[in-house]
Amino acid sequence: MNERELIAGFIQELINEPVSDHASNLFEQGFLTSLDVLDLLAFLENTFGLEISEEDVDMESFGTIDGLVGLVERKRNLGVRQ
Repeated sequence: MNERELIAGFIQELINEPVSDHASNLFEQGFLTSLDVLDLLAFLENTFGLEISEEDVDMESFGTIDGLVGLVERKRNLGVRQ
């Protein structure tokens, strides 16, 4: 499975329904709450071996599945360069 499939699958399990539009804001749609951010953080860090800082947690990155995939890709690319 790729990053997008893993993230979408985790969110689907979290909210008990599929998300068809990966660009839609999950908080504005009522799918996720601020408490779900902690679950998302733990999932991303454990699944992808990343360290996510407070600066990484914003609506652009955590609001959509596309944003989460972009965050994982950016963090992985930064890790390669270091």
